[in-house]
Amino acid sequence: MELTEAQRAFLDRPLHAVVATLRRDGGAVQSVVWYARDSDELWLSVAPDSVKAAHLRRDPRVSVLVIGEHGDAYLALEGTATATEELTPEDRLALVGRYLGADGARAFVARNPLPRPNVRVRIRPTRVVARNLPAGD
Repeated sequence: MELTEAQRAFLDRPLHAVVATLRRDGGAVQSVVWYARDSDELWLSVAPDSVKAAHLRRDPRVSVLVIGEHGDAYLALEGTATATEELTPEDRLALVGRYLGADGARAFVARNPLPRPNVRVRIRPTRVVARNLPAGD
């Protein structure tokens, strides 16, 4: 699904997202994540042995809710997710840097070493609902 320019601009802001994956019994599990946009997809970093990764390997359906800074605007995306490759150290720094800046990202990564590389989860939206996206985006 192709996103609009307003939707892309909204997603390019360093906002937090709530990602929902599905347990085996169909119940949703939500978590707050940092994400980045790549064209009309989102990607995030997850530990390869995490619950989120296990859920997505079993059932790739995912829901993402990105909320504006003041809670008055949001973008809800539904779609499918795939773990595509190991995340490089540079990609991890870039993702963290979206939220903490370059210096903050280096400090965060130094304080939080990974036992092994995370995987990149790509989310391809199949349905998008926007509410109150800022004018001019």
